[in-house]
Amino acid sequence: MAITTIELDALKPKNKPYIVREKQLHKKDGTLAFKMLPSAVIDAYFIYYIDGKEKLKKIGRYGKGAMSLKEIRNCYRDLSKEYQAGIDIKEQQRQQALAEERERQRQETEERKRKLQGSLQQLIDIFLDHLQANKSEHYYRNVKQAFDLNLRNLDTTRKANEITKTDIIETLHPITERGSLFMANRVRAFLSSMFKFGIEFDDTPETITHGVQFFIESNPVYSVRKPLKKEPPADRFLSEDEVRNFWQALESSSMSIHRANIFRLMLALGTRLEAISGLQWNEIDWQERLITIPPARSKNGNFWVIPLNDIAFEVISNNPKLHMTYLFPAQSGNEPLRTDGFSQAITRLCKSSGISKFTPRDLRTTFKTLTGKAGISKDIRDRIQNHALNDVSSKHYDRYDYLKEKRQALEIWNRRLTQIIRNEPDNAEVIPIRKQG
Repeated sequence: MAITTIELDALKPKNKPYIVREKQLHKKDGTLAFKMLPSAVIDAYFIYYIDGKEKLKKIGRYGKGAMSLKEIRNCYRDLSKEYQAGIDIKEQQRQQALAEERERQRQETEERKRKLQGSLQQLIDIFLDHLQANKSEHYYRNVKQAFDLNLRNLDTTRKANEITKTDIIETLHPITERGSLFMANRVRAFLSSMFKFGIEFDDTPETITHGVQFFIESNPVYSVRKPLKKEPPADRFLSEDEVRNFWQALESSSMSIHRANIFRLMLALGTRLEAISGLQWNEIDWQERLITIPPARSKNGNFWVIPLNDIAFEVISNNPKLHMTYLFPAQSGNEPLRTDGFSQAITRLCKSSGISKFTPRDLRTTFKTLTGKAGISKDIRDRIQNHALNDVSSKHYDRYDYLKEKRQALEIWNRRLTQIIRNEPDNAEVIPIRKQG
């Protein structure tokens, strides 16, 4: 029989809780029951059975300010229908609680992501800091300059993980429109490296240091085609006549002695511009006639030891010492000469001397070409120029420094370069070139 309001209100509390059950016609319907607590509070329950075991699910509290008996019965009917359908009410409740907990955790994760999620500008800044600390100064400057010039139309306040393939294409489009396909390729490569760095960044302690994560799931640059599918090799090199004319033009030009000496050293030693322009006095071993370029200015991140042949030694010995640290200081006196002015210096010199235009990088190609012509093996030329050697033997087993072979090769080149400058045949006797004034 159904319990009435009068019967419920007439229940008296005891020292221990007790349950009053309604009588149901069918056990499969479940039972409505009321538990009287010692505090005179009455709670309604739905009683049902799973595998013969009695289970209780609380419906709610009965009484003034709580649920009415009618409301309790309505809840009972709903639970009875679920029970008759074979649903484990308590298990359903547990699953619902788990779902609610998962949702709570999801919301907490989203909130955490919202607070930590880094913008594109933050990714750019952290990536550039990483390059400055771990790559050569030349590479860092190239990336920074490319970003400064070509990311102006990209909204860097957006979250880094919101940048899409379309954004990358729209960034490269103005570069290709002005015909700078090489630069478009470079910007694409730099952006790809940056997003790869961003993906890996979230798995490092740096996320705590910077208080930011990027949550980038895929690199948006990967599926963007290169603007220039195949870049032609940099095959411009100076002929022996051009080398002689260039060397003589340096002698008579108004170019600063420091810039001219850097160009002379590039021809004499095959060095990179950014490596030799930052040369410091303490990087020179006068007794052993060596210079050691540190990893920060070495493209492959290794120490670069270069023997000094006679021409290079004379250039360095007679270079005006205007700074206690740098051989080739900028006018500010706080840093070496910036590399971005060397191309213009060569362009002006070529124009005034009638030499076909070339770039500072072409001097390195010239060294590689003419030393090969002088009989120096490619293996030793690569080692002199500090190329990264990727064969298994070089990478994992060969720890010999080849200093003796590099010194011998540079002496051979010293002889041939002297002959070229003097317009002498390669069998002429070599007398040291006069010291630079």
